[in-house]
Amino acid sequence: MAKNRNRAKNRNKGGSQRRARTQPRVQGQPSIKDEHEQALAVAQEEGLDRPPVGDEPRPEDANLESLWEMVREARDLFRAARERYESRNQELDARTAKLGEREQSIDARGEELDSREGELAEERASLDKREGEAWERKKALLERETEVRKREINAERGFVKERQEMLLRVDEVREASRAQFDEKWQANEARLKEREEALREQEDRLAGERRELASDKRKIEYEKEELDELRADLHDRAEQGATAIREELEHRIQSLEGQLGQARHDRDRHGETLRQREEADRRFGGRTPEEIVRELDALRAERDKLQDELAERPDADAAARLADLESEREAWQAERVELSRKVSECERRLARANIDETERESQRDVIESLTSQRDLLHKAHEGLRTEVEALHRRSEARTPFPACTGMDEDPELQSEQPLQTESLELKAFVEDLKHRIAFDPAHPEDRLYYSLPDLRSFIGGLAMGRLILLQGISGTGKTSLPVAFAQATGTQAAKIKVQAGWRDPQDLMGHYNTFEKKFHETEFLKALYRAGTPRWRDTIQVVLLDEMNLSHPEQYFSDLLSTLELPADAQRLELMTHAVTAAPALLDEEGKLRIPPNVWFVGTANHDETTMDFADKTYDRSHVMEFPVHPEPFDPKPSPRSPVSFSVLQRAFKEATCMRRTAAEKAIRFLDSQIRDPLVRDFEVGWGPRLERQMRWYVPVVVAAGGTVGEATDHMLAMRLLRKLKNRHDNRPEHVEALKQRIRDSWSDLDKKSKPAKSIALLDSELRRLGQEPEDDE
Repeated sequence: MAKNRNRAKNRNKGGSQRRARTQPRVQGQPSIKDEHEQALAVAQEEGLDRPPVGDEPRPEDANLESLWEMVREARDLFRAARERYESRNQELDARTAKLGEREQSIDARGEELDSREGELAEERASLDKREGEAWERKKALLERETEVRKREINAERGFVKERQEMLLRVDEVREASRAQFDEKWQANEARLKEREEALREQEDRLAGERRELASDKRKIEYEKEELDELRADLHDRAEQGATAIREELEHRIQSLEGQLGQARHDRDRHGETLRQREEADRRFGGRTPEEIVRELDALRAERDKLQDELAERPDADAAARLADLESEREAWQAERVELSRKVSECERRLARANIDETERESQRDVIESLTSQRDLLHKAHEGLRTEVEALHRRSEARTPFPACTGMDEDPELQSEQPLQTESLELKAFVEDLKHRIAFDPAHPEDRLYYSLPDLRSFIGGLAMGRLILLQGISGTGKTSLPVAFAQATGTQAAKIKVQAGWRDPQDLMGHYNTFEKKFHETEFLKALYRAGTPRWRDTIQVVLLDEMNLSHPEQYFSDLLSTLELPADAQRLELMTHAVTAAPALLDEEGKLRIPPNVWFVGTANHDETTMDFADKTYDRSHVMEFPVHPEPFDPKPSPRSPVSFSVLQRAFKEATCMRRTAAEKAIRFLDSQIRDPLVRDFEVGWGPRLERQMRWYVPVVVAAGGTVGEATDHMLAMRLLRKLKNRHDNRPEHVEALKQRIRDSWSDLDKKSKPAKSIALLDSELRRLGQEPEDDE
């Protein structure tokens, strides 16, 4: 209403300004031409075009012709204005009809909403209040209508006064023209009188048209105000309907969110089931059905033996019952949410509906029925929740790490075993290993032959790091060496078969199942935990990763690669993101397992179309070995020995690094002075503190085990530096040949007793790949 009053004031203000512009000025006595130009300007402001020149007869007198032209243009302007107002009136009629149709649709929607929601006493009070406000608005409209009518009467009076002033100006012009052209005026007096009468008739018609336009204008304004009020009322009703629809949609969204949560839960549960199925398929891979049947028969026999012990534990039916109860509870929760939504919807209907006493009673009965159903469902839900909580408490009483907890309870693993405590002489230790590995009392016909340099390199790798990579073609003894080494030192090796589908550290270490509240313990995790038990924590433990490069080690082995770079006290693997009850003894409060310091990780690798290449960061953190195709046989003569203590072996390594420190420094100086410049300049291959730190452990241990500084340096140079030159597309034969000659010429400065056989063989192989036959060694 305030906006309508402002628009009416602006229109009245604009009309008064236009009338002010059309009023003649007293001073200066403006001419009719000036008034005419001013009227044309007003018409242009109103958007009216200048009327074209017609074919009507013109008076012969020039002044009368000009006057006649002005009067004709004024008449045409009034006609154009009338046509414009008629077109606007038609547009308003069309808009009124459209608004009527929209009002009908809104009324239909309102009736539909009223039928769906049912308005009650509060809405009736609101409508009464709105009716009072409508009477107040109607009263204000009547007052404003009276004011507008007064303004229109004043406007009509202004138009009469303006017409009189115009006639006076016309008389003045006519008298001036008569004085100037008296003779012509007398001759045309009769014709002029006729024309004056015609002008008066035209003025009367213009006045009538002007009154009609004013009346139409008032009608349009009244209709516009009514349309504004109707629009405001429709807007209010539309907002009410939109609010109701929004509330209903919000309840639907809440219901759908509950369904979405249930769907996600089902998806996670089915995904876990599918993952377990895939894991089972991988675990059965490589075995024949007969083997599986034999294993199943053995397991059935063991199951029959343990049935009495498992009688008191929850069985699969209890777990299935728990799952059914969980699903039923979720279904009842969803149904409770839906019923709560219906109850709230009914309550809103009762609060807003406008129905008679019979409908209210019916709604009250519905609410009572729904309330009773809700109470029943609430009681059922409470009973189910009590039962589920009891089942959860029973499931939580079980340990999430059954295998690791079983090791804590195993008396054999919790008792220590006698170990060799005498100091270890590395040269004799390697000699003894050679014979003990070659002869296995359990399989005397199977012989494993490894040379002393290979065994010295393996022992040196144990001293320099926790990760060893064994490469070579199939059948060279890569897998047999770590297993035989563990047996020869009186311990055991855990063999882990790497799968091609491993992509995550959980594939190697296992994962926690939140539904079963149980950790899936892999053989790798069991081996780590077993190595930390009292029986094995002071022995040499080997974890063998067979065919380690079937998948990317940088993915599934990434946690271990990073953790092994930390200090020994900080080497912990995160198994759980939170603490659990009944956790194993070796798991700390943060759910982390410390990597036992007596564990070495040995990986075997074949290089073919089914395997992956190791990344440089894996090579740099590991000790790499390659085995010859045809080892030299010998007659083994093993001697009895107690299991080797891990602490004794570590003490032997530290003594070797202290007593033969000069050998390591000599090897490092040789690489810096003779090898670094050509490698960096021609091949862009360098090294940093990690390699020097590894050589300070590796070289002294190899020398203490009976080797030479040249033997140890040759292995590190070939496996750690020259290996990076293999199969590079930017290698130039002259650079490779120059590097080879540089190593051969300067080697005597390092060690006169040995030759760089591995380094020269690798460079010769690269020269052949580049199409150049290497020169014969001197």
